[in-house]
Amino acid sequence: MLPTLPICEKSHGGKIQRMKPSIRSARLAPRVFALLLTVVSLTGCSALFSGKRTDYDYRPDYGVDSSEFRRSLDVLGTEMVPQNSATVLENGDEFFPSMLEAIRAARASVNVEMFIFNKGKIATEFAQAMSAKAREGVEVRVLLDDWGSHPHELADQMKKAGVKLEWYKPLRIYAIYKVGDRTHRKILTVDGKIGYMGGVGIDDRWAGNASNPKEWRETMVRVDGPVVAQLQSIFMEDWVHTTGEVLSGEKQFPHIPASGQMLAQAIRSSRSDQSSMAKLLYYMAIQAARKTIWIENAYFVPDGQVRRGLVEAAGRGVDVRVVVPGPHIDIPMVRMASRFHYGELLDGGVKMFEYQPTMIHNKVMVVDGIWSTIGSINFVNRSMKKNAEANVAIYDRGFAAIVETMIRADLEKSKEFTKRMWKRRGLLARFGEAVFWLFSENY
Repeated sequence: MLPTLPICEKSHGGKIQRMKPSIRSARLAPRVFALLLTVVSLTGCSALFSGKRTDYDYRPDYGVDSSEFRRSLDVLGTEMVPQNSATVLENGDEFFPSMLEAIRAARASVNVEMFIFNKGKIATEFAQAMSAKAREGVEVRVLLDDWGSHPHELADQMKKAGVKLEWYKPLRIYAIYKVGDRTHRKILTVDGKIGYMGGVGIDDRWAGNASNPKEWRETMVRVDGPVVAQLQSIFMEDWVHTTGEVLSGEKQFPHIPASGQMLAQAIRSSRSDQSSMAKLLYYMAIQAARKTIWIENAYFVPDGQVRRGLVEAAGRGVDVRVVVPGPHIDIPMVRMASRFHYGELLDGGVKMFEYQPTMIHNKVMVVDGIWSTIGSINFVNRSMKKNAEANVAIYDRGFAAIVETMIRADLEKSKEFTKRMWKRRGLLARFGEAVFWLFSENY
């Protein structure tokens, strides 16, 4: 990573203050500008492109189990709709067969949006399944992030079969500023009636059952019912932005019959929002919690307001537990930045756990045994402010109980990071944590 150039600073109002250029700096302007584009892209002098509000005043006098909380969630841009069913799918051995079966049974449409779609056994299975459906006349659309996905010849194979495959904000040397504007959404919809959402990538790392360090621990959710129309709309947002094609009609938005009794809501967040729907989703649930907040998150570097919210919740008697990666993580610098704030959280009564068997990539949260959310949103600045993200929230005690049981099983495979461990960290660890925290705006 490169340090940010001292060419701008962000004021409290989100405005850019520029120093008056000298004659010497004017001569260097072309080279400085070229370097600035690279630095902005890699380290995110984010004030240049984003002035969105990310601090909120929300102090509810009601709990998550109240109708007031459910109504307040409308601020996230969608309504919580009834008559849905939802199924938790743990690890590749569960969610990949389920997703592939749904694709192979498609009759009208298949829509896929992925951050990661990389060449390998899993990607080949998906490419073959979608190609086969396209040849049958099913409308198959695939939107891949140009930074995260490397399907190589699989992309050409799908296109030749009739799959409409597009790249989200393709990387171009003349548009280097777009390198930080990515879609991190992980969405699959089939026939406009079945939806999948979570943290998965179409990659062999997600295969298996998290039984060894090469098999990542991941959770997806399958939803059936009216909420799938919201997933379709989220996909269409990026598809329209990328291609200009507006999706409509019975193949994309059919009548969706009732599938169960669960209330559900799909939440989208993107760089263009004036507010961070991603942060609001988590923050509102934290503020309204009265009993429990259990979180599993792959990249946990929450901002000051969220940290204070978790500490305040613990202070009012809420059982706050956070499960993050332990020795196995794909971005070690994020773990170090995360540990920088463990002391504040531990002193405030938050319990921190590090998952031991393999990389845990979950983005899961359950509150008060009734509200749960699963999706792509991490507790990091990039998810909160920059990426296109999507989660689904389920308001149902039975579903929440399943999520809690899953997290309990993960807690048994985790090591609690205690105050004593925090205080006994070596100087090198403390230095590394402080250094990598300085770059936390870019994670």
